Amino acid sequence: MELDLCHSCGPGIGDEMLSALLTSGELELEKLGMAINNITSAVGTLLADFLATNPMLKELDLGYNNLNDSDATLIANALRTNSTLRYLVLDGNRFTDDGVGGESLRRVMCDESSLNSASDSNHICNQHNYNLHARAQINRGWKVYRLLSFRNQTLSNVQHFGDIDVKLLPNMLEAVQRYHNAAKEHQSGPRDWGVEPLSIVYEVMRKWDKAFPIKN
Repeated sequence: MELDLCHSCGPGIGDEMLSALLTSGELELEKLGMAINNITSAVGTLLADFLATNPMLKELDLGYNNLNDSDATLIANALRTNSTLRYLVLDGNRFTDDGVGGESLRRVMCDESSLNSASDSNHICNQHNYNLHARAQINRGWKVYRLLSFRNQTLSNVQHFGDIDVKLLPNMLEAVQRYHNAAKEHQSGPRDWGVEPLSIVYEVMRKWDKAFPIKN
């Protein structure tokens, strides 16, 4: 079931309408359009709490409303646990890509502070050009391999691996190839998967002994 209420509510009415829908307890929508309805921070917390419950909603359009950085951050936090929403539009609100709200959304979609955080990001929701593939594992592979490729430019992958047992080296090298395959399947532009896997493998093999010397 879908409901399109875009550009249908005046000031104050958009907040009331969205609030009523989210608190009805009977919302069985898969698609909800609420763009251009003067929706404000008055429903920011309510909206985030709703998304965090993993409702059946798969598509949500809140474009060109009056949500701010705080609202975007709340929504981003909700997306850390939401595994059902597949498409989210927030363009044209009162936060920018370079601001706190935009950064919060970007980090939940692809947190590149570590390989683990990249792997633990939201790989389901298509938002701000992330998660373009229908399969979450392909989106995850693309993000991890992109980070490996970026670090390969400065030959810094090994120093980020932490205290990894050298016995796990074959598993790690196999994972490089697996993530590369996923990144190629994800491809949204010419060679957007980064460097070839052999470059990363060569970097790791060359530096492994220095980073993790084998103890006698």
